[in-house]
Amino acid sequence: MRSFLKKSLLDFFIITTCITAATAVLGLILDPDAVFGYGAFFSPLIFGFLGLLPSLVTYSARELTLRQALFRRVLQFLLLETLLISFGFFTGLLRTSFQAISFAFTVFTVYLLAGVTGWILDQREADRLNRILKEFQDKKTAESSDSAAGTIL
Repeated sequence: MRSFLKKSLLDFFIITTCITAATAVLGLILDPDAVFGYGAFFSPLIFGFLGLLPSLVTYSARELTLRQALFRRVLQFLLLETLLISFGFFTGLLRTSFQAISFAFTVFTVYLLAGVTGWILDQREADRLNRILKEFQDKKTAESSDSAAGTIL
């Protein structure tokens, strides 16, 4: 559970960063003359938090099969799209179907970017741990060779 919470916190920061960039791009395309107050700074944080809620379906105390994990990821994505689009209409941020479709595409893009970024970070950590393990194994092999040579003399 602790690693799930740690990963969720990291995901929150990745998602919030991607949302901020996506908001800037979409804003420049859809409404380049809009002016915002300081309250707009809370929008990425709120959407980042809402974006984490569907990830609860991916938590499991036991190891999932590939099929179960894929099913949960698809369910997570569908819940994410539904939650965020509903929230957008509820708050008045989305008013037209074109805005909803653009927003859905943006959510998909942020979902992919967050997933790829998380995978890259996980891969780097795995490589680091494998390197440490190899060094440890090499050291143990060298020590056992040295002690075996010492008993022969």
